[in-house]
Amino acid sequence: HSNLNNNGPLLAFASPSIPPPPPISMPVWSLSSPLSKVPREGTSMNIVTFATPVSVAPPKLWTISLYRNTLTREAFFSSGIGILQLLNPSQKSLVPLLGKRSGYEEGYYKREECQKVGFTWIAGNGCNLLTKTDATATLDDDDGESSATAMPSIISQEDRSALESMELLPGCAAYLLVKLLPRPAIDAGDHEIAVCEVLGTGIWDDKAKQVVLLETPSEPLDETSALYTSLLRKEGII
Repeated sequence: HSNLNNNGPLLAFASPSIPPPPPISMPVWSLSSPLSKVPREGTSMNIVTFATPVSVAPPKLWTISLYRNTLTREAFFSSGIGILQLLNPSQKSLVPLLGKRSGYEEGYYKREECQKVGFTWIAGNGCNLLTKTDATATLDDDDGESSATAMPSIISQEDRSALESMELLPGCAAYLLVKLLPRPAIDAGDHEIAVCEVLGTGIWDDKAKQVVLLETPSEPLDETSALYTSLLRKEGII
């Protein structure tokens, strides 16, 4: 039997009842994004396990896969700015609160639920994660011309205001400041894939109780310092 017709080759698809591929342990992130452009105020957070780098040379590009019809997806696609927060193992109790309940759910407030389990959101001032180049990208040169055109990553004043207003989770293993690239989202079934540029990496300064810019390469993170889905499966959280 031939898989060809007049329009070219046809792909032979396997039965939809095939067993799922083996589960792979993935790092667990929470995306924090401002609600400034949706009919709410404050910050939206979710849980993300499909986030990965997709380039090596600058600009550093990542993809983030987001469930459709969620508040954080709406906030991120509307504002174009967000901070990926890599959870640590002690923050596993946040996964059901941020990932299994919707910000659209009437009477449910993720901020309050996180506070109940000891993780009070903090005023993050995401501008701390901007490199000196990015932080000055919107400033004018002495001749009055904007220097932004020479910068690979442009942060608008609107972006800066959004970052200053956002809240973050304290004590995460790492923080990535990401900006949505101006291109259509990729259809991924019940998810949509956003392609982003990483503009800065931060770590938690426990003494100062704030996120600070990481200016030198850090030690690799593994399951001893970051939350992975294998622990969530082991403890029946997912």
